[in-house]
Amino acid sequence: MIRSQKIIRAANGAPCSARFPGICNGNPETTVWCHLNGAAFGKGAGVKAHDVLGFDGCSSCHAYYDVGHGTRPLISTDTLLECILQAVCESYVRRIVAGVIIVPLDIERLSSERLVKPRKPAGERKAIVSNPVIPQRENAWPAKGSRKIAQRQKVQAP
Repeated sequence: MIRSQKIIRAANGAPCSARFPGICNGNPETTVWCHLNGAAFGKGAGVKAHDVLGFDGCSSCHAYYDVGHGTRPLISTDTLLECILQAVCESYVRRIVAGVIIVPLDIERLSSERLVKPRKPAGERKAIVSNPVIPQRENAWPAKGSRKIAQRQKVQAP
């Protein structure tokens, strides 16, 4: 079981990331770490899921997630799952930015500063082979001066 008090304590005072519609109280003073429910996340009888699997939730969202949705659903299961996915992602980004979860980050560079490989000389480049499954037309473009669509005057009914 993965346990981390730093991850759990980082929820204190954070905004609710679940924001269940019509349920969230929006009070950061009540925000706690909400462990994900389900055996797939390490939860069992009397055992909480891994501490790294959860999200920041206010007291109302936490109570609804743990008990409410199973007994008296106020939002659809699709909405619940969408909110939980967003909450988990938001909570992880928050912890990475705060330095609670350490992830080796790449140095940010402007696209103009990125190195670009020089092109190979024309003789060293591979030839582009057309796909044999797709039949090739002789000339993909319409003849010069012609139109693909007939003019409006010719199409109108008499």
